[in-house]
Amino acid sequence: MQRGLMPGKWFSHAPVLLLILYCGCTPKTTPAPVPPPPQPPAPAQNLVVLLPNTDGLPSSITVTNSAGSQVIDHAYQAVRVGSASIAPSQPFPMDEPEVQRVFGSLLDALPTAERVFTLYFGEDSEMLVAESQAQIPAIFEAIRQQHSTAITLIGHTDTTADRQYNYKLGLRRANRVAEILRAQGINNDDVFIDSHGDTDLAVKTGPGVAERLNRRVEVTVR
Repeated sequence: MQRGLMPGKWFSHAPVLLLILYCGCTPKTTPAPVPPPPQPPAPAQNLVVLLPNTDGLPSSITVTNSAGSQVIDHAYQAVRVGSASIAPSQPFPMDEPEVQRVFGSLLDALPTAERVFTLYFGEDSEMLVAESQAQIPAIFEAIRQQHSTAITLIGHTDTTADRQYNYKLGLRRANRVAEILRAQGINNDDVFIDSHGDTDLAVKTGPGVAERLNRRVEVTVR
């Protein structure tokens, strides 16, 4: 009889053993790592860059706020301004590709810069001097590149005659340049003519002075 009870006793304890083994084999769960707090955004800064003049002449700007100022006087120099209470940084160089990367969309939206040419004339004459005649192809190239429909011609004179005569002479000089442009196919409606006579001297002189640099037509291609 005792031998017959042994299987029953063994069987009755088996579920307990299995439960203990199962509980012992269950992996312990570990809490998920807590992500680090997000970094605060970098404070906004203003970036000011000096671009080169299209005519090649030097230029400069002064960046000023309540905390100080900096002068930028070289093309592709820049300064940073963190806030109104922080002085502008020392100027530092930025190369052209970097400027294009940072400001590309703004640069693309800028209007094309105007081109200005100065043509000189003989004394009391509407004939261009040889050096100025040689500039005519460059003017046509600028008109072509900019698809210009606004070309301004302003005639000027020196002070060797009276004001009324000089106004008319400046006008004749401007019209002479307009004839050259029209002869090469420039639309008449795209050309605007005016004369300043002797009222806007490139070289300031008294009356009756024959100054070569004042005998000119300024051509602006927009």
